Parts: sequence; structure tokens; C-alpha cells
Amino acid sequence: MKNLLLSVIILSVIGCALIKPSTTSTVQTKRQITYKWSQIENYFTKNEVEKILGIPTDILYSEEAEIWKYEYDIARSYGTVSFRKTDNRVWFLSKPSF
Repeated sequence: MKNLLLSVIILSVIGCALIKPSTTSTVQTKRQITYKWSQIENYFTKNEVEKILGIPTDILYSEEAEIWKYEYDIARSYGTVSFRKTDNRVWFLSKPSF
């Protein structure tokens, strides 16, 4: 009986060790999003903005600007960053409102 119980315990420990940990995606809070947007300055390049905000949800193009749109599920809000085509630097910011 003791051998059976010991075998069950050992197999349980081995089984738990072999199971991959589950990865859950973390949703950004409003405070985290607001903080990230507060770091964006008017002289930033596309690469600098992408490092802070990540990959945009959508990209729109016009004659004078390239507009990156960031959508957030929280309160169904979004923000945009417009870049001048002449120097690829931030031209206009429209921060998400919560």
C-alpha cells in the first residue's frame, strides 16, 4: 500500500514538472497606456515610437503624413500618431481618452 501511494506521489510530481506553464496575455491597464503615451515627444522617429507603443493596429496614408492608429479594448478607445513624410518624425498626437 505504501509503495502504491509513493508511486502515485512520484508520478504526480513528475507529471507536474513536465507540464508547460500556461501563458496568459496580460491586458494593459489605463494607467499603463497613459504612461506610455506620455513618453512620446514631438521629435521622436517611427522606431522610437514603435519601441514605446508597439506595433500599430492600423496604418493610414495621406499626401503629407503617415498615421499610425493604436486601438485599445479598454473603453473602446484609440490613439493616433501622425508622422511627417519629409523627415519621418512625429507631427501630431491624438492620445486615447479614457
